[in-house]
Amino acid sequence: MSNLKKRFLIKTLGCKVNQYESSALGEALEGRGFEVVPGEGEAEVVVVNTCTVTHRSERDARQMIRRVRREHPGAYVVATGCYAQISGDKALEAGADLVAGTAWKAKLADLVAKEQRGVLVTDDFSPLLAPEIVTGLRGRTRGFLKVQDGCEAFCNYCIIPHARGPSRSLPPEEVRAGLARMLEAGHREVVLTGIHIGRWGRDLPNPLGFTDLLSIAEESGLPRVRISSLEPLETTEEVVDMVAASKVLCPHLHIPLQSGSDEILKGMGRPYGVSQFRDRVEYALARIPGLCLGFDIITGFPGERPMHFEETLALLHSLDFAYLHVFPYSRRKGTPAANMPAQVPDAVKRERAAVLRKLSADRNMAFHEARIGKTIPALAEGRVTDGALRLRARDYTEVYVNWEVDGAPVDEVPVTPTHIEGHKLWAKL
Repeated sequence: MSNLKKRFLIKTLGCKVNQYESSALGEALEGRGFEVVPGEGEAEVVVVNTCTVTHRSERDARQMIRRVRREHPGAYVVATGCYAQISGDKALEAGADLVAGTAWKAKLADLVAKEQRGVLVTDDFSPLLAPEIVTGLRGRTRGFLKVQDGCEAFCNYCIIPHARGPSRSLPPEEVRAGLARMLEAGHREVVLTGIHIGRWGRDLPNPLGFTDLLSIAEESGLPRVRISSLEPLETTEEVVDMVAASKVLCPHLHIPLQSGSDEILKGMGRPYGVSQFRDRVEYALARIPGLCLGFDIITGFPGERPMHFEETLALLHSLDFAYLHVFPYSRRKGTPAANMPAQVPDAVKRERAAVLRKLSADRNMAFHEARIGKTIPALAEGRVTDGALRLRARDYTEVYVNWEVDGAPVDEVPVTPTHIEGHKLWAKL
């Protein structure tokens, strides 16, 4: 690559794992002499890190590749990520010069430096997860560390096991080194993230369990460590008890429920029933004071009749959760659910999703109202905007304070929420 072609942009779609991988790629490119373009400036290299979890994700990926090609007509355009892995030819047709599937991400910076072209997609994933160094997220108190990739659950609706490959774990020594790098870089909270993080350690030459990962986090010296998402059956009593007793692990659990109907859970290929889910959640709520609990929900799965939806609502109304992530079912070619009978009309999916999102908004409002008047430690996130600073409590509560001085505090500060205004929880120092 000539000396003139040094400026790059990375466009990221999808999950926090993708965001982390984009940050790692950016640092790898900078280490090879490239310069990141601020904002929407002109670039000679543009990487689109794609998602394929829904039809909309795929459409967004194609549109982003086309948009990049229009806005940077002379640029070398790279498509990577899950959509590139599943639909490489389509990504190439959309305008990419290089399509590199997920198995190539560790080598992507070298491929970009060589201006490799064509479609590189393979199912031959490395048996162990290579460390992706992210010292940046510069100036942010909160960072992410990817400790696991891949999934072997093969739920009937999900394409991700095909896009990400089998479960691979970051070895414990690399986890320790990654957490140490992030502490040294100034982070005060690190989110442990992965595709199926509860499987961490099981594939290692000397197998370990998820609680071993939490022990490593406890010993890291970081003030706060958060778990990104944990499957119901992996939210064990041992894990919950560790979070309850910890001064490091945040009292926040995000658990994919997907449906409150045993019949639909069985159709989804989920390995638990409603009673098991309830038992795990109620144990966590009883053991962890002030727990923030969030669920993933898929509505409109094939065969979901009104009675099944009502079962989901009844379960949700009976549990003390703080928010929902709601996903209308998206038909994915190559998954068993795509060929199931009784596909639910899109209009019905939208109606049910709207009901669930309203319930989520109501619960989230109640969760925030319950924090008013209670002094809690919170960590600054982002920049001061219009005289206001956004902070995040250990229980994931987002608060805003009036902030008139330059710069944000690096460490936790005590705040007392006072009122809700404009859907924001305001607090005083």
